[in-house]
Formats: sequence, structure tokens, C-alpha cells
Amino acid sequence: MVRPESEYSVVSNDLEFIKTSDESAFACIKYNGRRTAEMPDKRSDQLMVDRTFIFTAHYSDGTKVGLWAHPDFKTEESALKSVRPTAEAVGKLPTFMRRTLDHVVIHSGDETAYAESKGHFFNLYSENIKTRIRNHDLEETVFHESVHATLDEKYARSKTWLKAQKADGDFVTKYAKRLPKKEDMAESALFAWAMLKHPGRLPAKIEARARKIMPNRMAFFEKLFLSRPTFEDTGSKPKC
Repeated sequence: MVRPESEYSVVSNDLEFIKTSDESAFACIKYNGRRTAEMPDKRSDQLMVDRTFIFTAHYSDGTKVGLWAHPDFKTEESALKSVRPTAEAVGKLPTFMRRTLDHVVIHSGDETAYAESKGHFFNLYSENIKTRIRNHDLEETVFHESVHATLDEKYARSKTWLKAQKADGDFVTKYAKRLPKKEDMAESALFAWAMLKHPGRLPAKIEARARKIMPNRMAFFEKLFLSRPTFEDTGSKPKC
């Protein structure tokens, strides 16, 4: 059953804002060994973790992103089961967001994703990754958390964004409405990305409603997402 438009969010819909078949800049992954790294975790106050698996994902536009997997994965091969699909999903971000994204922390277990805007990273959990893959939501989750990690610090409290938000007066999801200062940008960005980069992908009624609800925020994202190529050619080849 399709839920009312106002309930749509990354975790509550059957829509594919970003498809597995969409173009990706993902090129390869390099394993960099094991070292001590900051691995924040919802379930623990421990920050520094020894013998973390360190990977670097390289992309065809010359960008690279760290992927740090907790030693609970036991082996490199086990860690890669979560690391690789994450790296591939990160490859569907626009270049300018991936340039700012520093790394992704990946834990074993089943918790929901979250992001850190100042550190420019986000956290994923292995069982939740599997759920997202089954539900065709991993790309959307990665995009949502990447907005937090790469755009929030610069834009979420900016006069331009707040003016657009106030002028629109309503929110595209209940999640955004409940947490307008924290979640509206990430929720709105996903709708905007789908409508700007893949017009007609969302059902016509949903797209029309979104455009009616957030015309000023759509204009904000038009400038952000359409002012440069999705994948910028830097002329440098990935080295893995």
C-alpha cells in the first residue's frame, strides 16, 4: 500500500529516488591495513578502537573516501561485505559532496545510520546495510547521511536556506516537519535530487506535491545540484 505523500521519508516508502542502476563514479577499493581509528558507536562510549580495518574507495572523478570497519568483522573479507556496497552507493553522490565527505564508519550489528557534520562522516551498521539493500534503500540512506555530513555545516543554518524554508512554510515529510532544523535539508535534498536529475522518476502526483510544498527549497537545490556536472572530470585516474 502506498502511504500518503507527507509520510514519505528514506525509511518509510517504496519509492526509488536513486536506483542501483544509476551511474556511479565508483572505481575500486584499496585495503590499507589495520590501525587505531575513531569509531563512534551509539552503543558505546568508547571512541578509539584498535585494529580497525581501513579501506579507501577511489572514484573516477579523482575523489576518494575512507571506509573504516570495526574489528568485530574479524576478517577483511567479512568487512568488505558491508564496505563494498557502501562504497558503490557513495559513488552515486555528486562530486562536490564526495570531495567533502571524509570517511564512513561501519560497525557490525543492527542500528540506524547517523552523521556528524563537523567531522564530515557518517555511521552505518552491517545488519541495517543488509536491510537497506533488500529494500532498495541503501543509496537513499547514503545520500541522506551524506547531506548531513557534507552540506549541513555550510548551509543548514544559512540565511539563504532559512529564508527558503520559511517562505515555503510546509515540509515534504513528517520527519522533516518534526525536526525542521535537523532533518529538513536532508529530506528535501533527496526529493530535489530525484526530481532535478531524474525527472519523471517519482510518481507524478508525488512530484507535483513536492514542488508545491517546497518551491523555494527546490530553487535552492537547483543552484546547488545543477551548477556543475554530477561527476566532474579531474583528469586523474584512480590508483588501487
